[in-house]
Amino acid sequence: MSTLIVMRSTPYGNTNAKDALDIALILATFEQSPSLLYQGAGLQQLLLHSQHTTPFKHIGNILKAFPIYDIEQIYIDKASINEQNISLDRLNDLPVEYKLLDTNQVTELMHNHQHIMVF
Repeated sequence: MSTLIVMRSTPYGNTNAKDALDIALILATFEQSPSLLYQGAGLQQLLLHSQHTTPFKHIGNILKAFPIYDIEQIYIDKASINEQNISLDRLNDLPVEYKLLDTNQVTELMHNHQHIMVF
């Protein structure tokens, strides 16, 4: 079973982002090798040094667990980087490697997965 988890939710204001990461970790625990695609406001989850104030704990530390769980298929939508006005330099300190995808590659990625979960 191949599962793509599309991360579109900001890490602020609700638990959608954390719920998505919890599902990814659970799938990986059962050797399902989930793929994660960050799009739109979901890119804010990857900004580890954000100054945003929130009652929720930042989920950036969960990313550090990805290598332990063999979660290696991390993708970022190039168009979203431009839309969210995020510099690639701000992603340099991520504890995981990622691949930038253009619009056609995002479409292909989605077609190559049996299940797609959007958060």
